Amino acid sequence: MQSIVIISIALIYFQATLNAASCSELKDAINSNPETEGDVKHKACENVTELSINGTAENVTELSINQTAAFEQIVKLTNCPVPRIPKNGGLVCVYFDNYYCKPMCNQGYDFAFLRRSRLYEECGTKTAFTWTTQYIGGSRLAECIVSDVLVSGQPSAYFNKKTCREVVSDMKRKREHLDEFISELKIRGIQNNQKKELDFVTCGE
Repeated sequence: MQSIVIISIALIYFQATLNAASCSELKDAINSNPETEGDVKHKACENVTELSINGTAENVTELSINQTAAFEQIVKLTNCPVPRIPKNGGLVCVYFDNYYCKPMCNQGYDFAFLRRSRLYEECGTKTAFTWTTQYIGGSRLAECIVSDVLVSGQPSAYFNKKTCREVVSDMKRKREHLDEFISELKIRGIQNNQKKELDFVTCGE
């Protein structure tokens, strides 16, 4: 995860350098035309910078969203199989000796099975390194299906007014979902050997 942040910062720095060069070249080109007004030159440079910054934001968002490789590597460190991420939702996962993953659905989707009393699934020594699940075999933890009524899961199991991908691209919101899940687990007496560096939020299609 740290490498994603470092790459993102490097991209922003690199793009800022390009912005300065692009503006300088654009101004030189416009200055060669004596009929060009000063405010036009300024606005043209602003437009180039804005387009460049928007492009950088998209790149950073894509880096934040595309965490599949890191996600798989982290789970494999604990000898657990990689769980299937529910489409139209995601997984909020934290580590307390075992891995605990809370399936979540995007707005407009609900769980295919009732999960009111089943906030999370887990994998680790307590489960012989297999995921607990309502489905037979495999590592499918949940499914999110189209629904206007959200009744199958607990209130915190939905990305309200946001999609999983929007949450993942916002570091603050992502941390809020992780901290909320950590608090929910601690209420249930799960709090030993926490390793925040193994926490993550990952999204389905």
